[in-house]
Amino acid sequence: MVQVLITLLANPDEPEALAAYKKQATVIRDSYGAELLFRMNAGARIVGDFAEESVRILQFPSLDHLHGWLNDPRYLEIIPLRDKGYRKVTITVLEPVG
Repeated sequence: MVQVLITLLANPDEPEALAAYKKQATVIRDSYGAELLFRMNAGARIVGDFAEESVRILQFPSLDHLHGWLNDPRYLEIIPLRDKGYRKVTITVLEPVG
């Protein structure tokens, strides 16, 4: 299993693009066996600078499944919607410590 951290900063000026992206991306992502483990919005910043508003942790059956999602032609087609709907998107593979 592979866990992925996704941080997002929505673009409030593009709610239609954001809604269209979310609807399509979720269907494509789930077709690769993704499981949403954790979804939260960022609260008060106590120390440091973190502009992102939303945090998600997803789990995929394998790294190949993750890359399959990100390289799926259907997903590649909606990247312009993602880039309009979000000001910032970060996708990071998490690795165990110790």
